[in-house]
Amino acid sequence: MSLTVALLWHMHQPMYTDPATGEAILPWVRLHATHAYTDMARMLERHPRIRATVNFVPSLVEQLEAAAAGTLRERFLELSRRPARALSPADRAAVLRQFFLADRERSIRPLPRYQELFDRRGADPDRIDPDRIDSAAFSDADLLDLQVLFNLAWMGFSARAEEPLVARLVAQGRDYSEDDKRALLDVQQRLVERVIPLWRKLSDSGQVELSTTPYFHPILPLLCDSDSARRALPQAVLPTRFAHPEDARAQVRLALERHEKAFGRRPRGMWPAEGSVSAEALQVLAEEGVQWVATDEGILERSSPAPSARGELYRPYAFDTGARPIALAFRDRALSDRIGFTYARATPQDAVADLLAFVRRAEADGQRAGIERPLLTVVLDGENAWEHYQGHGEAFLDAFYGALENDPAVTTTTFSQALSHPVARLDRVHSGSWIESSFRIWIGHPEENLAWELLGAVRQLLQRHEEAADVAPEDLARARRLLYSAEGSDWFWWYGDDFETENAAEFDLLFRDRLALAASLVGEPAPPRLSQPLSARARRQRLRHVPVVLPTALVHPALDGRETFAEWLGAGHVDAETGRGAMYQASGPVERIDFGFDEDCLYLRLHPASSLAGLRLIASARTLRGTATEVAFDLEDGRVESATAGVRGRAGSLPEIALPLAALDLRPGDRADLSFRLFREATEVERLPRAAALSLLVPDADFERRHWFV
Repeated sequence: MSLTVALLWHMHQPMYTDPATGEAILPWVRLHATHAYTDMARMLERHPRIRATVNFVPSLVEQLEAAAAGTLRERFLELSRRPARALSPADRAAVLRQFFLADRERSIRPLPRYQELFDRRGADPDRIDPDRIDSAAFSDADLLDLQVLFNLAWMGFSARAEEPLVARLVAQGRDYSEDDKRALLDVQQRLVERVIPLWRKLSDSGQVELSTTPYFHPILPLLCDSDSARRALPQAVLPTRFAHPEDARAQVRLALERHEKAFGRRPRGMWPAEGSVSAEALQVLAEEGVQWVATDEGILERSSPAPSARGELYRPYAFDTGARPIALAFRDRALSDRIGFTYARATPQDAVADLLAFVRRAEADGQRAGIERPLLTVVLDGENAWEHYQGHGEAFLDAFYGALENDPAVTTTTFSQALSHPVARLDRVHSGSWIESSFRIWIGHPEENLAWELLGAVRQLLQRHEEAADVAPEDLARARRLLYSAEGSDWFWWYGDDFETENAAEFDLLFRDRLALAASLVGEPAPPRLSQPLSARARRQRLRHVPVVLPTALVHPALDGRETFAEWLGAGHVDAETGRGAMYQASGPVERIDFGFDEDCLYLRLHPASSLAGLRLIASARTLRGTATEVAFDLEDGRVESATAGVRGRAGSLPEIALPLAALDLRPGDRADLSFRLFREATEVERLPRAAALSLLVPDADFERRHWFV
């Protein structure tokens, strides 16, 4: 009796970069590089007889390469580097709010000082208010320890074994110095730089096959035709049809090219995002030269001919796409999910014993189905599971690989080897993913449908200008790349009610910003709905720390650019969101904008954090009447210049500007959304408010009598 095991570990992170600035707003590419991306390679080196396939999503590869080159700015890294004694109140709040993003049992509790600081802060990060941080409760030494411990907690087992500094800092436990922190971040950078070369070496040796996923991890069948979701869910309420197989093709083609550039050889196969397949998607993949695809056993059960026995899962299949056949492997869901979600709660010995018993059952089922040498396909996330394992998964993986190596009846193989000779053919392939064999997670909920509607609307704008050839090719290319990035599955994953995250506001903003900037690059105003969060969860996270105070009285400033108190009494203000809410943003050029009204104008006063000379500020107003208007002006030495009639002001120490309400198409009593963006040349360097426009009523004749009502 014998069995072949094909393992595929999926490595994926979405594009965390702010589309305007290129700055990564979340740290997971860097932190997983010091954890799973390194550990998984080192464990395979430790077990050279194990063959495996490892799947890298190009959006991750792109960010890894930039981080290794030192060209990827990242907010959490900048916060880590900043000397604790130099942290502003907002920075301190950001560290206390964000630097406990680690598994509490496996990463925080084993480091007593980390647990002590967590207990002192409390489990709710929203208790942290930058204006009310007690320095006695969190000293500079506390914050320095927290900066070190957060980055230390994300060091995997290989870094702890191979890097003496990491082992020393773990043993030291507390009372770190700035030199300790700098040294740790230097080690971290070296580990990031090694990731791609490590995997390329394993690929070159033949031990590992590297595969890929469509570039930005889109649900490929939904790009081909969003109505394909009804094949599994006939009663689903879906958005306006999105049918762009050319986008699906571009995502595949770009992925193949990026992978070859990074790893030196073109990949033969793909794990499509979330194992999502349809006949149309498989045709695109086959036409682009993809030879094999892996998906879930639920797809096989709903395809034709359907398997008549469990054992028929354990063999390679082929599907004729009309262009050329493509080989298919179907993951054993139960075993894959046990590794991903269950074995972390067991001892390594018990987990591996159960795993081997499962392997034997698969072998027996396959042979009862008449398969001489069954193929057991195991596919799962290769990075996130190990956060929840004791010792970052080292003991389990070591025992798992060792058991497979030492079992004479088991052979491990790569997917290209396993699928080189399919022995069964499918006439029809079901449309679905590894979750419920449908696309319900990404489409059908009102929030998800709204996101698809906005994606489709912006795509139509781009297509219209592409056909008219009235946009500079470089702007159109950038806009299309932003659109492809917005097609990624991660944004849709967090819409709806299925999953919780502390970073809902970040994911929502990254999606909306991509579409808004894509529209602006082709000279179009963004759809008004993009000015506000799309999800209820993101709105709640933003409202907890909204840095906005609304006006309470009319104002009549002199516009002299000088510090004056009385003439701005009753004005509102919006703060830069440094360290507030779910987001952290490095310091920008403006700390705050005061704003207020009289009967004819909207007045702005800017509080600079640095020189504003050469900046352009764009004020945007959108109303419930459906109007969307922008007024731009440039800040030069002592001057405010605008092409819009009636704009006036002075750029002194506190620049003051008057914008006629008529220029913004605002009328008394209008409910309007206002936002302010600052640009240096073509690069957006600040936006206030950051994640959602401020909503207010334009003053009418009864304004001061009613005070302010929203």
